Amino acid sequence: MRITTQMLNASMRKAGLPINNVSLLNYVNGSSQGNSLLSALNKNGIKLQDKGYEKLKGQAEKLQQTTEKMASEEYFEEARKSGDLQPIYSNVQEMIKNYNNTIKSMKSTSSPLNQYYRQMLKEAASDDKDKLKQIGITRSEDGTLRVDEDKLKASDVDKLEEILGVKGTFSSKVSFLADRIADNARANASSASSQYNALGDNYFASASRYSFWG
Repeated sequence: MRITTQMLNASMRKAGLPINNVSLLNYVNGSSQGNSLLSALNKNGIKLQDKGYEKLKGQAEKLQQTTEKMASEEYFEEARKSGDLQPIYSNVQEMIKNYNNTIKSMKSTSSPLNQYYRQMLKEAASDDKDKLKQIGITRSEDGTLRVDEDKLKASDVDKLEEILGVKGTFSSKVSFLADRIADNARANASSASSQYNALGDNYFASASRYSFWG
């Protein structure tokens, strides 16, 4: 529904608020004290930024967990003893999914440090691209990774450990970077939350006492 200045004034009259015969645009732009819809949208923007960093933190933590598991000698020893490599295959696919989600989330942030870490993640994959290709992991133009499931499952435990385990460097590099990314996202989320709180209560929460629709 299109809200006109007359409709807004009628709602204010109904609510017992003074009418100054100003236009709807004036209400949107607000006063010099910042009591405006634009100010409220800015507060919500900070809130959305906070949520974005919280999401990135969670993705980076998942990436760190899956790569840390790969860098464990015990993980591959258990696979050798059981003869079941499916847990390793599943963890590789989960690791690549978390890697891609982290890369994509960092692209949308304004943090220079995040952009640095994003480049470092891409370089970690680039440095080992030939080895990763041997087990079916290849890079896309946007820096994300893809897994050829058939080629992955054709790899034996020794090859997987050589490339993704402690004998390789990929998992340890990515695990380290993921830990740093999570820490940075946590700090940025805390900063965004502090900015939001400094602006006071959400404008729309206080404005909800009145109905602009009459």
